[in-house]
Formats: sequence, C-alpha cells, structure tokens
Amino acid sequence: MATEKADLTALLSRWRAGDVRARDELLVAVYPALRAMAQQQLGPDARHFTLRPTELAHEAFLRLQSQRLGWDNREHFHAIVATVLRRVVVDYLRRRGNNKRGGSTPFVPLTELAETDMPVIDDSVDWVQLDTALTGLEAEDPDLARVVELKFFSGMKTDEIALVMSSSVATVGRQWRFAKAWLGQHLAE
Repeated sequence: MATEKADLTALLSRWRAGDVRARDELLVAVYPALRAMAQQQLGPDARHFTLRPTELAHEAFLRLQSQRLGWDNREHFHAIVATVLRRVVVDYLRRRGNNKRGGSTPFVPLTELAETDMPVIDDSVDWVQLDTALTGLEAEDPDLARVVELKFFSGMKTDEIALVMSSSVATVGRQWRFAKAWLGQHLAE
C-alpha cells in the first residue's frame, strides 16, 4: 500500500511537471481501484442490476480521462471518483427510465443506516431521487452533501472522509447524522 501511494504520488508529480505519458500511466495505475470501487458499489451480487461493475468502471474511467485531473493524493482520488460514479449511475438510470429504476420504490431507510454502512447500488434504491435530494442538500450545505456523496459513492469510511474534507472524525460523524435526517425528510416528501 505504501508503494502504491508512492507510485501514485510520483506519477502525479511527473504529470504536474508536464509529462503527458504520466497521465496515461496514472489512469492505468488507478483503474484497479476504480474497478474495485465499482464492484463495491454494485455489491457482491450485481445480477439484479443491469449495470455491471466493469461497465461502471469503464464509463467512469473514460470520464476521468476526459477531465483535467487534479488529484492530490489517494483520498482525493476517491473523492473525485465518488462524484464521477454518482454521475455515471444517475445518467445510466435516467437513460433506463423511471419504470425500470423502481419508480416509486422507497429509498433505503436512512434511520437504519449506520455510520459504517453504505447502500449498494441496485434497483431497490431510487438513485435518481437521491441525486435530486443531494442536489438540494448541496444548495443548502455543500459539506453535508459531500459527506453523503463520499460515503455512498466511494465507500469511504468516516476517518477517510475526514481526511479528504480536512475535518475531524467527530465533525464528519455529526454531518453524516444531520445529512441522514435531512435526506430522510426530503426523500419522504
């Protein structure tokens, strides 16, 4: 793991110094982590959901390639990927249409979701509705929305989120609890 971080840091430094090949090497180096995050998001039994981990990882990879990269470290990479995965999943579900994504399927009961839990992307969750609610939360409090996005779409743990957000674990825990309550209220409407 330490070697992986050092390699990524070296690639980032080379890329920032203008080495164009370092960008491609960087993307190839992070693809396994991207694929693992996609697998985690879709769960161990992704047969019930038509989007496969490889498809999710490939689409996210393509979107990452087309963007100007600005990763500071491994945690920052996970934060960027959380946003990209969110966009890929929501775009995919919008293309599939309302009828195929569960329509009026109730969202996962947020009050039952522990701080260490992460919902799996499947048809039992209305991810488009979550995206809409997250956009509303983002307008009111961007930090709260970021905590939810990092937890739901990158699978980061509270201490990792605190590191990315330059915050304390206690603060992220409070933000998560408040965001759950806010989302629970707005998703119930």
